[in-house]
Amino acid sequence: MTLARGVSAAHRGQSGITAIGFLFLAVLVGVIGLAAIKLTPMYIKNMQLSKLLDGLQAQLPRGEGVSPAAIRTVIDKKCDIEGIELPKDSLKIAQSKSGGYNVHITYESRAPYVAGIYLLLEFDKQVEISK
Repeated sequence: MTLARGVSAAHRGQSGITAIGFLFLAVLVGVIGLAAIKLTPMYIKNMQLSKLLDGLQAQLPRGEGVSPAAIRTVIDKKCDIEGIELPKDSLKIAQSKSGGYNVHITYESRAPYVAGIYLLLEFDKQVEISK
């Protein structure tokens, strides 16, 4: 019976997390939490741009009114409304083989993380606009 009590007492002493284990867990949660806080606004901006490009065809005039200037105007207005700032060279509009236009947006978003480390998200989406 003394052996059973000794095993039981040893088992009770080993439950829980150690201070080092807790510190490691807290650092891990902190690193992931900080990354999530930094990446969330950039990810939301990417989702807004993706939604803007997906709905672009419906916002353009039908028929002969579709032109690169009209497409750029609609995108600029939507970006102003949504509060999205795009670099000047990130938007490219080119004639497609089917007679419409290919609208291509490419850019990078960087956020400082810790010291000299940055988090980077790339956005690269293309849609075809028919006349």
